[in-house]
Amino acid sequence: MFKFIGIASLAANALIEIIGKTKKREIDFETLYNYGMIVAKVLLKQTGEEAILLLSKKYQRHMLENYSDFFEVECYGSGQGIIRLREGKGADDLSDYFRWTMSVDVIRALTDEEAVKELGGAA
Repeated sequence: MFKFIGIASLAANALIEIIGKTKKREIDFETLYNYGMIVAKVLLKQTGEEAILLLSKKYQRHMLENYSDFFEVECYGSGQGIIRLREGKGADDLSDYFRWTMSVDVIRALTDEEAVKELGGAA
């Protein structure tokens, strides 16, 4: 069985962790990708289910079209950029909107110590 994790959900959960630890309100694409890969590894280890990360440009556009009240993106090269939480939004807003529909298994993988550690200097 597969679990699909979209870029908006991945970014929201990474930002929840980052804000809680550093008060920073942004994450770069590379760190988000690395975090997602660890989340997928943790989910497979904990549940035996594979995660499919939806991170392509198509899903990035979808995130901006559907969640522009939460996120803004700054691109500065091919595959490089940052996702920033908009002013007026905080970790509680992200948690209320993005976590309430997620399965417990996915939330555990997103908040796993190894995954959060991957956020490194961001968190």
